[in-house]
Amino acid sequence: MKNLNFLLIVLLFSNLSCSHAQTKSNSSTKGDKKAKLQVYYFHATNRCPTCLSIESNTQKVLDTYFKTELEKGIIKYTILNSDEDKNKTVCEKYQAFGSALHFVKIANGKEIDTDMTNFAFQYSHNEPEKFIKGIKDKITDLLK
Repeated sequence: MKNLNFLLIVLLFSNLSCSHAQTKSNSSTKGDKKAKLQVYYFHATNRCPTCLSIESNTQKVLDTYFKTELEKGIIKYTILNSDEDKNKTVCEKYQAFGSALHFVKIANGKEIDTDMTNFAFQYSHNEPEKFIKGIKDKITDLLK
């Protein structure tokens, strides 16, 4: 019973630490002018198996299906520890105060943020094939 209660507390904390905004637009971008898509994976210092799977499965999708776009700088993948002070500004910008996965499309000098956190937590660890397909499809759509 103690293990079940502990697991429930961990899951609750993981869900509360995620950003829940779906899509928002921000003006003016910083960074590489070639980039069309910025993929951010935010994580806390202490990570659960699901958090670790989100990072590794996202990297797997990018390396498998979007290697050329990564090499050309069309897609940029950034992993940030949300507990580190140096990442505070970007974490606040995307409301990422724990584990979060964001796809930021860059078009005409504007950013369109798509928060994939809930999808990632739902599928990455327990249904990785569904996660991989969903992430691949979403990135393909955002690059159009």
